[in-house]
Amino acid sequence: MAELIKPLLKVFEDKRDRHRETAAVLVKENLKHLQYESMEWILPVVVSRLANEPAVEQAEPVRLELIGVLNACLQAFPHDIVKRGFLDYFAAVLKVCVKDGDPDMKMACCTCITHLCTACRENTKMVAINIAAAMKPNLRVKQWKVREASIKAFGQLVKHGATEIIYDFRDEPNEMLTTKAFLKALTCDRSESVRQATLDVVADWMMETTDRLDMHRHFVPIVLLAMTDEIEEVRAKARHIMMGLAAFYEMDNEDNRIDIDSRRITLKDIKWYADDTYPDMTMSIKSNLPGTDLRERPPIGARLVVAECCRTFIPSLLQDIIALEWTISNSNVNRRTAAIRILIMTLWFIESNALQYMQGILDALYKVLRDDDAAIKNEAYFCLELMGKLHNPDNYIPLLLTKSDKGSLEIQEQAADDSEVEHREIRRRTLTIFSTTANTTKVNILIAFRYLLMGSSVLSEEQACIITQAVTSNDVVDSEAPEQLMALAQLIEVFQELLLRFGHIKKYEDTASGYEGETPLDFYLFFTLLDIQTCVDVKVTAEAQRVLDKLNACLTGSTTGLYTKHFLRSIADIKNVPLPVLKMLIKHGGPMLTKYTSNIVDIFLSYLHNVRYDVDARGQLAYLTTLNDFILESTQLGVSISAKQLEQIIVVIIVPNGRWHVGGAAHLFRKASLGCLSALLVQNLLPERLWCPDVDVETEEGRKEAGQAKELLTSVVDTWKNALDADDAELRAVVVKMAPFTMRLPMGTNEAADCMKELLLRLDDSNDILRTLAVESLHVVFADHHAGKLTKEVSQAFTPDALKDWTATLLLHMDDPNIELKEAACACLQKVSEINKDIVSSLARDVRSKHMTTRYIDRLLA
Repeated sequence: MAELIKPLLKVFEDKRDRHRETAAVLVKENLKHLQYESMEWILPVVVSRLANEPAVEQAEPVRLELIGVLNACLQAFPHDIVKRGFLDYFAAVLKVCVKDGDPDMKMACCTCITHLCTACRENTKMVAINIAAAMKPNLRVKQWKVREASIKAFGQLVKHGATEIIYDFRDEPNEMLTTKAFLKALTCDRSESVRQATLDVVADWMMETTDRLDMHRHFVPIVLLAMTDEIEEVRAKARHIMMGLAAFYEMDNEDNRIDIDSRRITLKDIKWYADDTYPDMTMSIKSNLPGTDLRERPPIGARLVVAECCRTFIPSLLQDIIALEWTISNSNVNRRTAAIRILIMTLWFIESNALQYMQGILDALYKVLRDDDAAIKNEAYFCLELMGKLHNPDNYIPLLLTKSDKGSLEIQEQAADDSEVEHREIRRRTLTIFSTTANTTKVNILIAFRYLLMGSSVLSEEQACIITQAVTSNDVVDSEAPEQLMALAQLIEVFQELLLRFGHIKKYEDTASGYEGETPLDFYLFFTLLDIQTCVDVKVTAEAQRVLDKLNACLTGSTTGLYTKHFLRSIADIKNVPLPVLKMLIKHGGPMLTKYTSNIVDIFLSYLHNVRYDVDARGQLAYLTTLNDFILESTQLGVSISAKQLEQIIVVIIVPNGRWHVGGAAHLFRKASLGCLSALLVQNLLPERLWCPDVDVETEEGRKEAGQAKELLTSVVDTWKNALDADDAELRAVVVKMAPFTMRLPMGTNEAADCMKELLLRLDDSNDILRTLAVESLHVVFADHHAGKLTKEVSQAFTPDALKDWTATLLLHMDDPNIELKEAACACLQKVSEINKDIVSSLARDVRSKHMTTRYIDRLLA
């Protein structure tokens, strides 16, 4: 047979591909009939045809048959490869052929490598690393069968000595080209067979190799990722691997020495004395992780395995979560999804040991909490809730709520001299809701805090107080940041449920008094939710109101109970009552509003005294318009404002702001102030004793009070008169409508005459509607005079001469082209004729011939 083989080897150089292929097939089939010496002729020829780059053999079928010859040699003479020094021939060929572009060639090389490792065992170590380095790119080829065969062969190489390839991340600048990255990608492969083969290889490395303990820190993340696989068989295999690692860990740490003082703490000790409490793992957020039941606690060995090795992979894991390059080749799972799945499983295993990594985890999750990818965002929420389940609030409160006066960066200089300046260290401080940072970051922190609290299984009274103080701080309630306020309202919703669950706030029926004693925590939440409604964003206001209604319903069983319970506390500091709070208290205060009306008025007085128009006074203007609404609705609300406070409102607010001042802001305040005065007059809220106090004028004190009352009346009347000729037609209309109520005030005769004169001037106003309103107001004034509703001094101004002048003016305007004005003037003159018919009749006859139509004159004379 040997004489036949040599001629066949010469045919390997034949020009025809078919001849070379046939020769290779014949050699392969007859190897079993030869002795090991035949490899001395065969292997050099195969090496000469395949070991060069590019290969001398160009035909793919021939190259494939030549690899088959190598496989046949390995199967025929497995014990002679190393002994006879043939190992280098195989290494030389395989290093080149694994790079071949033909998928069949790659798979044949994988089979050959497997046979080589089986035949040579530990001796493969001499060539394993070089073959493994050449073969590593095959782990990313498109054909899944090639990837499956490649990972199996690659695993055999590493197991038989190529462990150094695992540590290529030390020299490879691109992290995505490292062996660990390749294996993680294979764990996410589209093919179930590839994923299972990868797990088999990783299991061998971590449990069968000499360096198995060092493998944990590199490949435990791969097993954790496989535990979230869509296929149950893959998940079961991953769980089986973790159970095996747990068993190995327990055996490795067994120490049964009797002398407890010299014996280190072992797993047995931990099992005997450790706290076995495990929180309820029912999650509010539904994760997309398939198949993993977090309610079943992992065994302690597995927990400690992951806890010991997670220090190595957590930093890179957090980088992957926020990565921009997120695709994984040959996978339906992207890089970020894989990373956050591993993180969830890691947190589940390490439990409270995650404390030392919590700041880094939070910093990474902040950046994805409002991600465009809904799946990533949902898993981030789930991750935060899981952390809340497994950690006491004391662990994360300092990372979220700590105040710092130094900002977000702290600079520490190593030395003061110039030579040491370059050694200055800038250390990033913990980002909290009080940090000097962008609102976007604060929003993310508030969202993260909400989900941490959502998972909390314990909350002490001290923790509740700290959180309440933080989330209700003025630094957090920023009315100009709608997104921040929305996140804060949603956080308060979760927090109030937590407070109620642990009994830190009580239902209304359980509270002896809502007005005395220590301030309950729900008051701060209540007040903050009202304060949030200062935001101009309708969505934020609606959300805050929804949360407030929910808090009300939980604690009082109604939608207004807390307004009554916390009314007095809310207005205790009259200089610090936000407008929305005040509005809601007025709207829902009920009997408390009637009881504490004076406190409400004091709030308005504190905010509206000494208004400066040269600065931004929009907030004060809003309080003034709210005061106007309060006065208008006072009767409906059952509110009674005392004479003393009415006097303060007039002196402090209405008169100073009702005067003319320069500027548009001042004009708005003037309109609002006169609106308040109109509301007071129309609602008949100004009592007689305000102008005519019941005092003894014989005494100095009595005369002083009487003089003050007279000055107050004069100020009100002057404020009204001066506004009659304002530039703003709307303001003039308001003032004209006030005329009948103003004339009912106990003013002097001369003042009444002046008021009537000013009112009659409005008949010449440029606005037809306003002229008609002026006539209608005169009609009411004459009707009040005829009915005796005006004071004696005011009635004395209605002399015959005055009536004659006023009638002449009205007759003139009764001939106006404006039909409505004619009708109003005719009706007004009819009322004047009831006072003195002779004057009206005489003047009407005199002007009858001058009018365009005599119909209205005839109506007066009838």
